[in-house]
Amino acid sequence: MTVDAHTAGDRLAKGRDALARGAWPKARECFEEVVQYEGSGEAWEGLGWAGYWLHDAELTVGSRERAYQAYRIGGDVPGAGRVAAWLAADFLEFRGDDAIASGWLERAHRLLDSLPPGSDHGWLAVIEGSFELGVGGDLSKVIRLAGAAARIGRKHAVPDLEAIGLALEGLALVGQACVPEGVRRLDEASVIATGEELQLPISLGWALCYVIAACEAVGDFPRAKQWCEVMRASSERWGARHSRGICRSTYGTVLVCCGDWEGAESELTGAIGDLEAARPGMVGGGLVRLGELRARQGRPQDARELFARAGPNRQAVLGLGGLALDEGDAEGAADAAERVLRRLPPNNVVGRIAGLELLTRARAELGELEAAAAASGELERAAAAIGTQYLNGRTDLIKAEVLMARGGYQDARRACEDALDRFAEVAAPYDAARARLGLARALAALGRDDAAAAEAQAARDAFAALGALREVRRAEAPLLDGATRRSLSELTARELEVLRLVAQGLNNAEIAERLVLSPHTVHRHMANIRAKLRLPSRAAAVAYAARVGLL
Repeated sequence: MTVDAHTAGDRLAKGRDALARGAWPKARECFEEVVQYEGSGEAWEGLGWAGYWLHDAELTVGSRERAYQAYRIGGDVPGAGRVAAWLAADFLEFRGDDAIASGWLERAHRLLDSLPPGSDHGWLAVIEGSFELGVGGDLSKVIRLAGAAARIGRKHAVPDLEAIGLALEGLALVGQACVPEGVRRLDEASVIATGEELQLPISLGWALCYVIAACEAVGDFPRAKQWCEVMRASSERWGARHSRGICRSTYGTVLVCCGDWEGAESELTGAIGDLEAARPGMVGGGLVRLGELRARQGRPQDARELFARAGPNRQAVLGLGGLALDEGDAEGAADAAERVLRRLPPNNVVGRIAGLELLTRARAELGELEAAAAASGELERAAAAIGTQYLNGRTDLIKAEVLMARGGYQDARRACEDALDRFAEVAAPYDAARARLGLARALAALGRDDAAAAEAQAARDAFAALGALREVRRAEAPLLDGATRRSLSELTARELEVLRLVAQGLNNAEIAERLVLSPHTVHRHMANIRAKLRLPSRAAAVAYAARVGLL
């Protein structure tokens, strides 16, 4: 169709109507006809939105860049600032280019900051808040930006901004362990998002994404499942494959924790497919979640490949650190945990939890018990502040590991029992089996052989039912008895491994090469072994190893 001055306005109106109805191909057709005639900022911006919903990165970014230029040439500063803000979101979502996204955010500020506050400032605030949440991690800044967006939404009657702003603020407050206040924001955001007429189709999924993320972060799986269903329905209604991918990724994690690993496999692989096709810059979370499932299934190489594909993702770094710990590289695991924790400010309480868990386990494995206790203490304070059964159960398990490394088996037994009770209450079978295995080890060290064997068998059965092959192998390790058990119970798994190699006649350099450690680390392990077993020399350690059957 040939567009002239008479019909351009009509085609613009039809394009806007098509966007409102979710008729994305029709919207594209209308706006493409207009830009061939006049190339206005409004027409290019509309074409950018059509590209966004059609998951066409080149069309989206190219059209919005042309819209920005058209608004600048025409002197429309608010329009140029608004489009600059959306371009920041585009470069992050489609391409994962946080540096370019940051540049567009600065440009949007340059254009909008001198103008009276309006809805464009609100959209800039939520886009910048989302950027800070995913890239920077400063939750105080996120709260400030989200609160500003919500206030602008209320003042200018834009329910989209109020809903997204409240949801983002609620997620950040939960992340700071201000859970009751955060939940109030999240509940209000949910009511607005689902009960009021929103201006943009993107807004419902955006707000619910934050609600679901908060539920997942604190282990509130029933609420996460409910909102996932709402978000899935909205995604299907609008053809929002990227929103569906985010939803399926989160739902997959919920299913993993609840023990439906077959369903989780389907959701996570589907989520990765959706996100790779629609928003490649956002696929990292799905890859990490599937990698975590692969690690639990005893498929470390597959897990490693998925973590590597996720790119510079904090959870991917921790995933690789967890694999390193499983393979005996406690130093590598500690390095990974500390790398992540250095990038997260102390106010990001929830975000630091996974890093603290890994750091505690790694330091305990290395025999650095004071450092392990310090990390465990921060973890306990975080879980207590958040207060959910699931996070408290995870913290109980980590605390038990530190207690057993210190020889506090009675307290470790109680911690494992508390964890088991909490995981049973929230129906988390994998974590409950881990608690049973820890309980078996504590009972064995206390001389309660029959009870230890029963718990170990229950753990094996639960792991086998889930398909957790890695954990089945761990649970099949024999429980030592009598004098041997009591003598060796103070040693970490790594220290036992070093002791065996010493007994085989290897020197520190040879052990370091065999275990991919530094000679200094091996020397420290030997010092810890001699101290724990009260042995005066390396020769005495060799004789001891022979006596207890480690040769």
